[in-house]
Amino acid sequence: MSTPLHHYGLQKKSSADDVIAALAEQFNIRSEAETTLSRVYLDSFDWRLYQAGDQLYSKPFEHQLDLVWIGEGAGGEVHTHLDRIPQFFTDLPQGALRERLSRLLDIRALMPQVEVKGRVRLYKLLDDEEKTVLRLSIETLSSRNPEEDAFHDLPERIRLQSVRGYGTVLKQVESFLVRKLGLDRLGDGLLEEALGVLERRPADYSSKLDFHFDPNAPAGSVAREIHLNLLDTVERNLPGTCANVDSEFLHDLRVAVRRARSALTQIKGVFREEEMEPFKSGLGWIGQISGPSRDLDVYLLDYDSYRASLPERFRADLDPLRHFLEEHRQSAYREMVSHLNSADCKRLLEDWRRFLNRPHEYSEGADAADKPVGQVANKRIYRTYKRVLSEGAQINDESSATAFHELRKSCKKLRYLIEFFQSLYPDDKIQPLIKALKMLLDNLGAYQDTEVQANKLREFAHQMVAEGEVPADTLLAMGMLVDGLLRRQQQARDEFYSHFRVFAGKENKAECKALFSAAASSGSVDAK
Repeated sequence: MSTPLHHYGLQKKSSADDVIAALAEQFNIRSEAETTLSRVYLDSFDWRLYQAGDQLYSKPFEHQLDLVWIGEGAGGEVHTHLDRIPQFFTDLPQGALRERLSRLLDIRALMPQVEVKGRVRLYKLLDDEEKTVLRLSIETLSSRNPEEDAFHDLPERIRLQSVRGYGTVLKQVESFLVRKLGLDRLGDGLLEEALGVLERRPADYSSKLDFHFDPNAPAGSVAREIHLNLLDTVERNLPGTCANVDSEFLHDLRVAVRRARSALTQIKGVFREEEMEPFKSGLGWIGQISGPSRDLDVYLLDYDSYRASLPERFRADLDPLRHFLEEHRQSAYREMVSHLNSADCKRLLEDWRRFLNRPHEYSEGADAADKPVGQVANKRIYRTYKRVLSEGAQINDESSATAFHELRKSCKKLRYLIEFFQSLYPDDKIQPLIKALKMLLDNLGAYQDTEVQANKLREFAHQMVAEGEVPADTLLAMGMLVDGLLRRQQQARDEFYSHFRVFAGKENKAECKALFSAAASSGSVDAK
């Protein structure tokens, strides 16, 4: 288990040599070797390791690299020697680190987040018997963003490393540094400091919405804030999508686009309608050009579960399907990336940002722009809630798949509205509605997704035959998959009624009426 470290920042008025000289007057201090520090901190784009309390960095080790893991289950520092930086947890050998990363990363890739380098001067404190009782180092470091040339200097640091059994010495030296020399203790995180000088911070990206709105704020200003947040998400995920780093970049990009399209249509009256049309069609275009790539991502992500759903003796028969999916995914990605890198896409996003950054006064003529956002949110959420109740109540055993699809779309609109405006409502009041809505959406998603996948697999089978020879056993295995998907679809349909009853129950209705009372009492709510 590693020994705890204690860090202190050097003030501009105190050089490292001054501090060492002052320490030498009070303690028996001896200089050791000077060494170098070189680290590349790794995490997923959305900082899954950091948020779980883990850190992972690589450093040179002979002709390889040393991957150092500090975190839950590590018991200190765990070192793994590799030839290159791993991209996915599957690139690691079996062991505790791979197991931990498999849970935290799942399908996300590891990415360099920040590089730190510099020199470290080592010292040790000795007692009267010349035994080492404390280790000390002066760190002169700098950091840079990955793939950038310029390094930025960090404030010099003194690091103390205690020696077991000599805790009193550590306290004496710490007291001397603080009281006599006026140094400030730093957090143990070199990562945070390395990012700080680059004007960054850990966990500076999340696909989750976390707005905090004043219910009296103008709805137009709030809508701009929502859309700017979503545009930031789109733009931040574009490079990873185009570089095909991992499939979550495209997923987060598409979710942000869907949310933005929903916000344009559901938060009504906050912008002039005629100005919105180019952005509605442009966002729809991004959704359209990215759809085939995402669909193939999903089929490949589900492939192992497809294979596992078959009896073992038939699983190998499915392998030609994977090859087919991978080939078509490469083609679809190339086409999508050419569109996303196009001048048209760049101009769309620039125009959208330019519009959103305009002063609020430009909303003149939009009826709801100056209304309190709490009033607008109440009205829109309650109206959409009533629409979901109406559509769901009409579904019966004779209803078509289209009816389920329309209900799912309405539920998604309701979910997006609640995501945007959740901060306006007491958490203990809004959470039961969110939970019931999520269960209903999961059920509707299972129903529709299994139908779409079953139809798509049949389409793939015909396409595979048209493109060349395909083993009959592969077609039979795919037929078994389709049959299993249709059975799951029927199961989801059978379970729909119980989920909808919970969502549409009297208690939920009463709670929603009270929660969105401004809409309920206005007399303007309908199910249209």
